[in-house]
Amino acid sequence: MRSRARKRQRGFTLVEMIVTVAVVAILGSIAIAQMRDYTRRAKISEVMLALSRCKNTVTENYLTLDSAPAAGSWGCEGGGGSQYAGSIQTSSDGVIRVPIAGLDGLVNGQYIYLVPAHASGAGMVTPADLGKAVGSWICGSDWSPVRNALPVNCRADTTTYASGDFS
Repeated sequence: MRSRARKRQRGFTLVEMIVTVAVVAILGSIAIAQMRDYTRRAKISEVMLALSRCKNTVTENYLTLDSAPAAGSWGCEGGGGSQYAGSIQTSSDGVIRVPIAGLDGLVNGQYIYLVPAHASGAGMVTPADLGKAVGSWICGSDWSPVRNALPVNCRADTTTYASGDFS
């Protein structure tokens, strides 16, 4: 009779509370990592937008120039127009390179490359391809963490173009 009179206690046990806190901590750490990646991708997309002016200039120059310009003489070099883009550089073949700056320690100082290419996907070279239209662009980086943060259509390994002479 005495056990019936006793009221059942309500609430959570210490073990239940510890498990709940552990689950919340794990989910929180995953969310923070995903947010960091999302933020990095958004900022790198801003760098890509800053390259559009130079991309248009190189495209026009391939069609109109009679002689190959030297590295750094395509007419679009200089400030990237974004707080996350360093100074835009070009090679003698019109490859555009921009360093990432002011973003985060993982990718600062690394480069994004835009390579003018034929419709077949092969990179264009001067002076042989002057007068021809740029059919597509090879877009990417020579460093894997930067490629992973780039838009999906811009994740090519551009290591072969990284050794060019840029000014």
